[in-house]
Amino acid sequence: MTIKDVEKLTGLTAKSIRFYESKNLISVERNSENFYRNYTDADVTELKRIKLFRYLGFSIEEIEKLMTMDEAEIRSELNKKAETFSNQAELCENKRSLCLILAEDYENSEAVADEYNDTVDFLESDEMSELKEQIKDLNTPNLTAAVIDTLIFAAPVFWLFFNIITQRTGTLLFSGILAIAGTALTVWNWINYADNYKRNKARVKRKNRGALFIVPTLFAALILGIAAVIAVTALLPRLSLPENYLFYEHAPVTGVILICLVMLPIILLCTLTAAKIMNKHTEDAEEYSDLLYIWTHLGKLRVAAVVIWAVALYCCAFNFNAVTGDKIICYSPWNPTGTEYEYSDVESINTGFGNKNISVADYKRKGSFYYQIKIKGKTLTFHCPSVNKNIKRYEEHTYLELEEFDRALTSLEIPKKSDKKGVENCDFDKEYVDRFLRIIG
Repeated sequence: MTIKDVEKLTGLTAKSIRFYESKNLISVERNSENFYRNYTDADVTELKRIKLFRYLGFSIEEIEKLMTMDEAEIRSELNKKAETFSNQAELCENKRSLCLILAEDYENSEAVADEYNDTVDFLESDEMSELKEQIKDLNTPNLTAAVIDTLIFAAPVFWLFFNIITQRTGTLLFSGILAIAGTALTVWNWINYADNYKRNKARVKRKNRGALFIVPTLFAALILGIAAVIAVTALLPRLSLPENYLFYEHAPVTGVILICLVMLPIILLCTLTAAKIMNKHTEDAEEYSDLLYIWTHLGKLRVAAVVIWAVALYCCAFNFNAVTGDKIICYSPWNPTGTEYEYSDVESINTGFGNKNISVADYKRKGSFYYQIKIKGKTLTFHCPSVNKNIKRYEEHTYLELEEFDRALTSLEIPKKSDKKGVENCDFDKEYVDRFLRIIG
């Protein structure tokens, strides 16, 4: 086809077509008889591509390189160009805002020039550019974070299904509302991720590469943390409890805090180790250097943090109550060897089922059985005690220790207050529910 035909098909002028040919962006065959250019359909396609790239702001030199690239490389270059347009749009918006502000504030030209030149210098400084990049990185989601957020948002949905399966009708309305909210947040989370992936594909991919270390780090921290918690709970009886103890239990909430305190340094250690490895072996080292920088330059605060952690761990570890065949022992941070009481020192007994939908203390939640005693003004709560594993009958029959303990106290005619209300919310096996009811009396 002739150059006039190509003009009609591409919308380019003859001058532009010859210019692109002179730059070797297209190679046109010539008729062997009259040496006229003979354009093909492939030439038209290439000219349309060149026209499109020129419209997007690629230079002749850049287009020449694009013509030699494969599809994946071209996609990458287009994503980079899109990022450039985003930066230009932001710059135009900043200039527009500055024009409007300057139009309102333009009184003394000399003062305005001095003041707003400082503003321009700040906006164009390297520090501002670095800050903008950091903000963009913070606002750019990665796949790992999206998955973790999904698991968090999906928790109310799992809770709803659990309540339906166990027929806990009392919490269906509340858990249903939370499940709807969790579902909405999950959908919004993935829409946000997809939108960011579409607009900032290169940045999101880089963030995904950089975040890959989080999953194995969390997995390793979880395994090590569970092992540490098991080690601590196994070591505690050997350090403090007498050999003839029957069972023991931490004060409400402190058991959960103790687990968190044990796992905290393990998670921190795993994270710092992973950060050092990634900082050394990845091209995205700047993503991990901030964490290492903060930890390295904490200085004396690191010592203070370790001291606070150690004190908190000690306070939680030595805050439990134990029961032997004839004594009740209360361990506390200020008396780690324990204060002993006789069974006869117990002033009253209170037992029943929790009635709250949500509570930090497990024993207050709906369906949870608890056994409380008051002794010398103190209230001791037993909800899920740890038994002496050397006593075989306790290993075979769970909660038997509480039934035997209650039998021993009631034989001393200690006043007892009990309530069966809420037993219908207890989803334990019938064997255990029957035992709870026998304890309640």
